[in-house]
Amino acid sequence: MPSDPIERISVDLEVIGIPQTPGMPPMTDTYLHVRRRQDGAPETAVLGLPAYEGKPGPAGPAGMIHKGERTTAELDGLALVLGEAELNFTYRNTDDNSQWIWNGLTFQVYSDAYGAPGNRGPAPVMDGGSVTIGGEVQPAPAVVRVDGADGGPYTVSLELPPLPEGPPGGTGPAGPIYTSVDVDQTDEPVDGQMLVHSEALGKLVWATPMVPYIEYVVASESFPDANKNSGDVRHTLLAFQMPAQPFAWEAEILGGVDVFREIGHRVDIEVRLSSDTDGALIGYGRGGDGTGWERIVINPYSTVPLNPGVPRSSVIPAGINNSIWVTAIKKAGTQKAWSVRKDFANLRIRVNRVL
Repeated sequence: MPSDPIERISVDLEVIGIPQTPGMPPMTDTYLHVRRRQDGAPETAVLGLPAYEGKPGPAGPAGMIHKGERTTAELDGLALVLGEAELNFTYRNTDDNSQWIWNGLTFQVYSDAYGAPGNRGPAPVMDGGSVTIGGEVQPAPAVVRVDGADGGPYTVSLELPPLPEGPPGGTGPAGPIYTSVDVDQTDEPVDGQMLVHSEALGKLVWATPMVPYIEYVVASESFPDANKNSGDVRHTLLAFQMPAQPFAWEAEILGGVDVFREIGHRVDIEVRLSSDTDGALIGYGRGGDGTGWERIVINPYSTVPLNPGVPRSSVIPAGINNSIWVTAIKKAGTQKAWSVRKDFANLRIRVNRVL
């Protein structure tokens, strides 16, 4: 057969797969059709080939799975525990920027796989923009300032222009009274004080209030009738139990008792706290020399000077019960008997708060 062709035709060849369902007989002949126009120019050649679905091919190699960054020491430790199931696990060695790839048995190392981090650039240049409040652009712009050396860290400061006054806000929570601007802060308050207005300062100041006093009255039926012999020098007339008060207090005593005595004899009345012999003396009535019944008036009394702030035994602490004792004592005379009667006897105990 001669090797030289008698004609050469250039065509566009289209290969078309002809679907073949399972069980169809195989195609034994394939034909290539080439069409030409009347002028001899080729058109399109179509070749039909059978297309059968093949069987699944073998599994390809495992893909690379990047597992992060490790140091050389950490990677040496991983080589002791990794197996075939971890094939193609990859790691970046942060000590020298190499790439470590696990091949199922050991690591394959590729040097300089990662470039070293470059130097940090200069601080960014930032320009301030406009300031808009409530949809209105303010006439002055904002100022942005970036401070810090090349490489950072950087501090970004924003300076706003003077802002317009906004609407009044809502009422805030109530502030403390103690630190209010309406309260004079010169002196600290003490227990029991209250705020009062000072016209001179135009502020509220802490002051000790004048509180109403509490009063107890022991009527005559609580006193005894007593006839005493010449040798008797004392007789207890009353032991009144005082209830506890919620504050420290001091008793103010007023009252009177009728006493009978002879010429050359004198009987006095003592009022004491807690005891009729050695308690604090808080009231006293001094009798006179004469014959017959005498009204002895009891008034407040103190054996020591009383000054505000000075401790004294007559003050009863808050929360403490106490008692008040009234005793008739013969101060002069030894020969005659003497007597006490309850007619019109009276004891008034005024509770004065001590600050």
